[in-house]
Amino acid sequence: MIQGVIFDADGTLLDSMPYWDRSVLGIVRSFGLVPEKGLTEILTPMSMEEGAQYLIDRYKLTASVEEIVAEENRRAEEFYETKVGLKNGVLPLLDMLAENGVRLSVATATDKYLIDKALKATGIISYFDAVLSCGDIGEGKSSPTIFFKACEIMKTQPQHTVVVDDSLTAITTAKNNGFKTAAVYDDMQKKHWAQLCRLGDMLIENDFDKDIFKELFV
Repeated sequence: MIQGVIFDADGTLLDSMPYWDRSVLGIVRSFGLVPEKGLTEILTPMSMEEGAQYLIDRYKLTASVEEIVAEENRRAEEFYETKVGLKNGVLPLLDMLAENGVRLSVATATDKYLIDKALKATGIISYFDAVLSCGDIGEGKSSPTIFFKACEIMKTQPQHTVVVDDSLTAITTAKNNGFKTAAVYDDMQKKHWAQLCRLGDMLIENDFDKDIFKELFV
């Protein structure tokens, strides 16, 4: 039986991936360079620091990791405070899970203070026991550390905890470390959808449907 759910933020709870695509591409272009195809997909499972280092190494940038992260955050603050919205069906799902005593947390590659702003702006921050960032953990979602930390805080076991994410890297990591998985379709990750379908114990292809999660209570 399900004890806890760990949600990704961008592209899962939040309808924010188109923003990040524009932002990341804009940063590369600000150096007079042409971003590679699929750059946002490459960066999605990384912490912001890992992503900044990737940009420095890949494009031979003169900026530091700290400078790139600061610029990304500066660009993102207004969006998260005033413009970001929830994916369809998120609120009814959170209500259903909370009513059934399921512990909830967020595991995100975006800096925590930005996600806190978004969760407050969308009115859902009170549902979560913890909001964890890969930057604070020190590892991206190619490592299970952030998921294990969420379980520790929620006091749940991986085999009774669902990781909900749109990233192939994150879902693969969760599946390989004993978690239940719910794969979320997002246009930015559509080329990986067939693989996500094979890995997901549940599939969220369009809107969130709380009835899919009800099956975990029987």
